[in-house]
Amino acid sequence: MSTELELKLQAFLDGELSEREAREVTAAIEADPEARKLFAELKTTASALRDNEPQLIVPESREFYWSKIEKAIERSEPEPVAPMLSFWMGLRRIMVPAAGVALVLFLGIASLKINTATDPLGHLAEVENLSEHMSSFSFRSQSHNMFVVWLHENADHQAAGESEAADLEDEIIQ
Repeated sequence: MSTELELKLQAFLDGELSEREAREVTAAIEADPEARKLFAELKTTASALRDNEPQLIVPESREFYWSKIEKAIERSEPEPVAPMLSFWMGLRRIMVPAAGVALVLFLGIASLKINTATDPLGHLAEVENLSEHMSSFSFRSQSHNMFVVWLHENADHQAAGESEAADLEDEIIQ
């Protein structure tokens, strides 16, 4: 038996078919014993469900029931209004969050000051030359993370140094 015939048997039992389709299904039931057996089983199941279904009956009509609910709502007392908060409770509601925000800001600023206090200009380098006879050049490369300082003697000092060295040699020789 095809699935289409099974569905038509169910529709026939429920009264959902047109007259022409109902005649075709009746002919199929008479011609096919398997269809007859399925139709009898469907009929038995439908009557068992119909007979054993509990019937719930509301003692009052729908309109009367809802009118009772509406009257009960109208009769009920309105919710009491919350009493006014005292001045201190109102102030506390404002001050507690404000104090929390102030604490967070204070800690944020303090942490910035602590980090900068240890090495405020850590990215800069200072080269101090205490000798007047020496000069320096510096080079910093951020990409290579490198800092180079070249030290060299001053040209004036170099010439003076050579004459002093010659004088010292003369004194030593004498």
